[in-house]
Amino acid sequence: MMFTVFAEKDIFEDILIDNIKTPNWFSIFCNHSDICLNITDIELDFELSIDSPISYFYRITGGKEPKALSGFFQDIYADKSMISECPRSVFFLNYPKVEADLLQSNYGVIVQSREAIIDNVLTGSFKRKLFKDEVIEEGLDIGWKHLLRFNFPPSNSIVISDNYLLPSTERIGIKNVNLGKSNLIKLLDVILPQNLLIPFHILIISEHGNRDEIWRQNLATELDKGIKLLRNYNIVVEIVYIKSEDLHERLLLMNYLNSTCEHGFCVFKAKDDKTVSMVNKLQINSYYSSLENSQGDSEFQLAVKDLSLIKSVCNQLTTHIQNGNPFDKGSILGDCNPDKTIVNRLINDV
Repeated sequence: MMFTVFAEKDIFEDILIDNIKTPNWFSIFCNHSDICLNITDIELDFELSIDSPISYFYRITGGKEPKALSGFFQDIYADKSMISECPRSVFFLNYPKVEADLLQSNYGVIVQSREAIIDNVLTGSFKRKLFKDEVIEEGLDIGWKHLLRFNFPPSNSIVISDNYLLPSTERIGIKNVNLGKSNLIKLLDVILPQNLLIPFHILIISEHGNRDEIWRQNLATELDKGIKLLRNYNIVVEIVYIKSEDLHERLLLMNYLNSTCEHGFCVFKAKDDKTVSMVNKLQINSYYSSLENSQGDSEFQLAVKDLSLIKSVCNQLTTHIQNGNPFDKGSILGDCNPDKTIVNRLINDV
């Protein structure tokens, strides 16, 4: 599976010809993506038969041929919301910059205008080592809000997989406070976009720590309520409780980036939301923070593998529940489909 770029022919050609100005996009086009252009098959055949930017692209990539998808582009211009159906793709469209930016904001997908090609939108990265009892704050910004000063690309979906996220608790006085819930709410408040015209999808996968179905449902309801209060737009929250040997990394996956937390996302103590609970290391990488083919999988390829694995685990649990097996293998709760299949866009994009 390849990263997909949907581009107007003239914008694609501009990036090829003037690649010194946009070296990152040039590398992504040539080495890491399928290119879909707003041209017909007849027009594509003609461009390949002459000395043109498209035939140049064909030669330097060892015979990689763009796809002619003029009909799809017509559909996009007729119904702009269709871009949300390609949640991990990029669009270069014939819109003024102001309108392209608005489409990004409305649908959580990267849209760029010929007027302003942003070359580094998929190349950012962030690392931070955290020490136990370290206090993360600056002025009024504490905890996750101060930590995540990373410039996040557009998004409309998140998948969080962390084995011990939801069973984790912290003793405060005479009460046990759910550490996963407190961290999730603060974390999501930082990374959720401020505005969106479509529902934002959140999938949370965690073990249940041998808690019963009542505990799982109560926590799912509390999380659902807390998350949906964060923004004014609709948020679809799905929670999967399962223990799987295949899911041991602590991952947060978004449309265009991957994040790992070495010892999980229960980073801050619930007592003040700013004191680090244990030694930890947070790393965030955009899909093409490394563009060298010799450096193994790109972050996009890692996301494909991780999302496919999570999808497989969730599908197995769905089948187990649908078959009415009395053995308690886990639960799928929240805004999933009535048949317990997963709604999340990222899961359904692989």
